[in-house]
Amino acid sequence: MLKLKNLKYRYSSRDTWTLNGITATIKTGEMVLLAGRSGCGKSTLIRAISGLLGSAGAGTIEGEIILAGKNALTMTAEDIGQLVGTVYQTPDDQLFAMTVADEVGFALENQGMPEDFIKRRVKETLAKVGLAGFEENSIHALSGGQRQRLALASVLVTSPGLLVLDEPVSQMNPQGATDFLELLVKLNREEGLTILVIEHRVNELAKYFPRLIGMQNGSFVYDGSIDDCWQHFNGDGDIGLREPQPVTLCRALDLPVISADENAVAWAIREGYSCESTNLQSVVAAEQSQNIKEPVLAAEHISYRYPVLEEDTLHDVSFTVNQGEIVALMGYNGAGKSTLMNLLANLTKPRTGKITLLGQNLAKQVHRIGYLRQEPDLMLLTDSVYEELTWKNKIITEEAAETLLEKLGLSHERESFPLALSKGQRLRIALGAVLARKPALLLLDEPTTGQDRISLEEITKLLLDYRKEGGCIFFCTHDVELAARIADKIFIMKSGDIIAADEKRKIFTDKPLLLASGLAIPPMLTLSEKAKLAPCVNVEEVVGCVGTPIMGRQ
Repeated sequence: MLKLKNLKYRYSSRDTWTLNGITATIKTGEMVLLAGRSGCGKSTLIRAISGLLGSAGAGTIEGEIILAGKNALTMTAEDIGQLVGTVYQTPDDQLFAMTVADEVGFALENQGMPEDFIKRRVKETLAKVGLAGFEENSIHALSGGQRQRLALASVLVTSPGLLVLDEPVSQMNPQGATDFLELLVKLNREEGLTILVIEHRVNELAKYFPRLIGMQNGSFVYDGSIDDCWQHFNGDGDIGLREPQPVTLCRALDLPVISADENAVAWAIREGYSCESTNLQSVVAAEQSQNIKEPVLAAEHISYRYPVLEEDTLHDVSFTVNQGEIVALMGYNGAGKSTLMNLLANLTKPRTGKITLLGQNLAKQVHRIGYLRQEPDLMLLTDSVYEELTWKNKIITEEAAETLLEKLGLSHERESFPLALSKGQRLRIALGAVLARKPALLLLDEPTTGQDRISLEEITKLLLDYRKEGGCIFFCTHDVELAARIADKIFIMKSGDIIAADEKRKIFTDKPLLLASGLAIPPMLTLSEKAKLAPCVNVEEVVGCVGTPIMGRQ
């Protein structure tokens, strides 16, 4: 279906190749996962395959791209669009019609197809992606997961041979992501669709893809079985893969075999180690002793209703967040999380109730808030990365700005135009600009979207350092592994209510609650049960439970 031979591409504004000698073949009917660090060239490769690198003057391209036996470099973008369907990271970037039916039928209308054929094809395609009966719905009334399915339907309707998806589940709750990935597997098996997915979250997608291609600095550095790749890479972030947690645990315990199989790792622990639950108690006690000081943020009986709606989106919400505390807000897409975040940032006002920061009305303390929105591009205003950190900021020194650039992994992009960088890099720039102002309260809406493993580690360290300095963090996320690692408390929202708010171990060991909230069960909870350990929610807790190796058994 796709053959790349010594493919090279250089943007006209750069001296180095963004794609540098890429060679690979993807057969018809294959499902392939492509992963690599932010800025390694994945998005450029997608544009090359889709025929969207631009016309003459946009850059220099060499090598070959063969699509279904045809030379893609001599084809128009329109012709390539008949063979390749591309779904981008943010569905809103490619949705523009008013109704679901108009969105899906648009491509066929452009081809001059008969109206009866279009209606029938739209209905069939919507049924395939789980949106049957949504034809007359407004696209703006759909949840994030539904809009991603709509974007998929809008390219499937023309029956492309190759489907390319750029981080398609990065903004979905875990249950929505699982449903979407199972849909892709179904399309692959039943229709023989060739699928190429670009994603950082290899830990969550590994079980769906037999083949992994690893990309680094514009080149492919691994192409083979996803089961074998964990032995190939050393676990230090290499090319930014987020490993399945059983693999990370294997490395932490120095097991002789590196495996993503929970059963195999649990068996190795049972057979090779003396397990001591007292160790877990000390790990948990150390985590809990780090915080809980004075209240910073308080919400009292707040509700909110959008002007066009007849019912409240938030209902009588109350909570308190303390100094040095990290709280993760989780739940289904459409539960009201972003609405709550906008209220806490003072971007909108509650219909009832009040919000206070450091004991005063929120409006009077808004200058003490740092808010990283889910769309970081809207926050980037200057011509260089360095300027973003220092623009109208009298607090940060030049030395501190350089140190922050290094911690963000962006020193080499100091003078780069922010909007020309990858989405993951743009998010880190916006986070850096917020941290540079040293807020008392840090609000983060999906702070790990589009981040590779190394970048995730850099962000995690920044947040933990900020917490150590007395900062208070309230962040919205679908990332169960991140929340289990750094959060002190978990708030779960459903249909505009906070249905649970407690210490993370109580929340993440309550399986019925997690499943009812669209959240994944932490991998380490499942593994610790299979290894007959005390319930654990992260790698550190499992390591704390595992005692010394039994002589001769390892």
